[in-house]
Amino acid sequence: MKCELILSMTLVFASGFPSEAALKKRPEPPGKAAPQLNPPDRPNPPERGSHLSPTQQQNLKQLQTDLGSIKSGSQVTTEQKQALAKSLRAMADGATKPNPALTQQLANDLSQAVADGKLSVPEKMKLSQDLTAVMNSANIPPAEVNQAIADAQVILVASGVTKAEVQKVAADCQAIAAEAKKHVPKK
Repeated sequence: MKCELILSMTLVFASGFPSEAALKKRPEPPGKAAPQLNPPDRPNPPERGSHLSPTQQQNLKQLQTDLGSIKSGSQVTTEQKQALAKSLRAMADGATKPNPALTQQLANDLSQAVADGKLSVPEKMKLSQDLTAVMNSANIPPAEVNQAIADAQVILVASGVTKAEVQKVAADCQAIAAEAKKHVPKK
C-alpha cells in the first residue's frame, strides 16, 4: 500500500503538473473571467495552428465544436466521446497517426474533465490548439509537445477541473506523444 501511494505521488509530481506559482499567476477575478493564457512575464509562443492547412483548420474548428457541445455539469454521452475521438484523430497530420485506443482514452477522460469544469470559449480554443500539437507530436519538437501539455493542464486547472482529472488528461497526452515518437520513421 505504501509503495503504491509513493509511486502514485511520484507519478503526479514527475509528470510536469503545473506548479503552484504557475497557477497563482491567474488573478482571482470577481465572478468568472477567462484565465490569462500568456502571462506578461512569459513571451508569446508561436501561435499553434497558424501553420495549418485549410483542411486542418476545418478539423480544428470541428474539434472546438465537439468540445463546445460538452456542457459543464452535464452527462457526457457515448456519441459525444466518439465524436471527440474522431475529431482528435482527424487533427493528426502526416504519416504517423496516434494510436486509436490512446486517442479514445484521451477523448473519454477529456470529455469528463470538460463536463466537470467551466471552460470559456477562449479556453476551449486554446485547449484545441494544444491538443492539435499533441496529436501531431510525431511531427513537432518534443519541447513544443511538452509545452502544449503543460498549457492544457493550466487551462483545465484554471477552469475548475479537479487535479485528478487533469492528471488523467495529461497522462493520456503524454502516452500519445510517447507512442507517436516510437513510430517516427528513422532518417
